[in-house]
This record gives sequence, structure tokens and C-alpha cells, in this order.
Amino acid sequence: MKPNNWVSSSQATELLAKQLVTWPLAKKNYKALEAVQVKSFDMGGFSIRVQFNPARIISSGAKVDAQSLKERKCFLCPENLPVEQERLPFGFHHLVLCNPYPIFPQHFTIPTRTHTPQLILPQLDDFLELIRRLAPLTVFYNGPRSGASAPDHAHFQAVTRGVMPLDGDIQKLVTTFPSKQNPFCQSPKKLTAEGGHIYSLTGYLRNGFVIQAPRQETAIRFFKEIYAALPIPSGESEPMMNIFGSYYDSNWVITVIPRKRHRPWQYEAEGEDHLLSSPGAADIGGLFITPLEKDFKRITPELLRDVYQQVCLSDREVEEIFVHLPSN
Repeated sequence: MKPNNWVSSSQATELLAKQLVTWPLAKKNYKALEAVQVKSFDMGGFSIRVQFNPARIISSGAKVDAQSLKERKCFLCPENLPVEQERLPFGFHHLVLCNPYPIFPQHFTIPTRTHTPQLILPQLDDFLELIRRLAPLTVFYNGPRSGASAPDHAHFQAVTRGVMPLDGDIQKLVTTFPSKQNPFCQSPKKLTAEGGHIYSLTGYLRNGFVIQAPRQETAIRFFKEIYAALPIPSGESEPMMNIFGSYYDSNWVITVIPRKRHRPWQYEAEGEDHLLSSPGAADIGGLFITPLEKDFKRITPELLRDVYQQVCLSDREVEEIFVHLPSN
């Protein structure tokens, strides 16, 4: 039996418009988003935007160790949601909620209805359905140790497409291949099977893999090949990663950015070296969030490059994984 309560992007937009009238906290924070400071850095063929957003200190500073999670109420469980927070059911397992602490003009959190760990494989079919049904939004996934502030409760986020530089960069990659219009990825490699493709993404600081697939079954196959090729750190339940999904030109376009570290060393540093940065999908997508003004003022291309090189894979590491994918 198939559910008949799929949510469309227009329904999500209507929900947000209603919540801005009925929920004072959401109204305040979306209004404040209009005045956030943003600056952009040319990183050599691609750009990184830095956003000063004080409201995001809750997420950036979230304690995600096992003891802290055990001691707090899960803020994504339906019984713990604010009374003002309305919800739209999506399929059998998820809810669409307005995020009251936005980074994007449209920002939705999509948790499971039951309290279950943040893992991608059990949610993969719904992830692909979300990507298609919520187009033209971008849907993303933060791994449990790759930026998720609620690693104990499975969820996605859906946001305004085009605010993260990655959105435009990836669209250019898949629509102009093998053109040299992508100076950050001058020698991309491509696998082709079942009418779909896997591209290598290198020279981008947030290196990884891009799936382009006209069929959901092909997207699932390609994703599982990449997933199986990534290392699972000791004590973890899945490879560390951030995943981004869009749907256009009758194709799923899914970007998988593997991670090797949760936070840069500067997160734990003291004094002038301290940087309150816990990179999640938005940061990996090229919208680097700084909840502290002092951090916003001191950000440089060199510091950004250092953070990304700490938490993401090198060109060589991605290329070594790519050549061993089964579709080769």
C-alpha cells in the first residue's frame, strides 16, 4: 500500500507562510535572517559564503556525546515539539516541520515520527521521494557525526536551492561535462550505467561523488556502491558523510561528501585559536555558518581551507575510492 499524503514544495511553502503568522519564534528568526551578514570568498574556481547567524549557536554548540543525548529530551520527537509547531505527514514515516532557527529563506526539518537513530540506509527510499516531491528545494542529510545536532533521531532538512554555492557548482558539473567550465574540477571522471552516471568531485575542498540518475532504482544502486566503498570508523554505525539531493531535468542529482572528522581542532581550542565551527551540510555546501561575530570577522580563505581539509577527504583519497567502485 502506498501513502497518499506526499507533501509538495508548494504545500511546504504554505506551511511556512502560516507558521510565520502563528508562531512568534519562527517569525522573529526568519525576519532576523533578512539582516544576517554574509561575505563571499573566491577559493580559486569556486566560492564559499560565510554567514554570521547568532541564532545558530544552538546547533553549532550542541552537545552530541552519548551522555548529553541521554539527559535531554529529544527535540524532534512529536511529543516534545512546541505546541505552535505545526506538522505535515510525509509518507508513512516522516513529518515536515518548519525549522524555527533558519539558515535559509525556506528551511524545513523532516524527522521520522518515531525515535530512531540517524542512519541513511533505512531512510534511503524516503530521501529520494523527498528530493523529487520537494523540488525545487535541496534536501540534505547530516550523518550522526557529520553535523547532525540530533544524531539520535533520524531526520533530513529541505532548504532553498541556490543559497549554498554547491547547488550551482554541481548543476554546472553534470550539465557541462566534460567541459572545462568547472575550474575546480578540471579532470572529472564519470561512470555510466543504466542511463545514469557517477562523477568524481575533486579539487573542491569538499571532495566526493555526484550521482545523476533518471530512475530511482539506479540512484539507489549507485548510492549503495559508494556507501559500501567508504570506511566506517570504529564505534560508528555508518560512514561519515553529508548528502545533498536535488531533482531537475528529470534526474535525481545526489552529491555525497565523505567526512573524516566531525569538527576541526579549533572547536576545542582556547583563546584566539577557538572557532565555534561544527561543520554540517550547509557548511559543506559552501555556506559556512559562524554564530559568533568574532569568528565571522576573522574568517579568511586560509582558515576555511584549513577547516575543510581537516574534515573532508583529499583529492587522492576520493580518486582511490572512485577507481574501485563496482561500476568501473
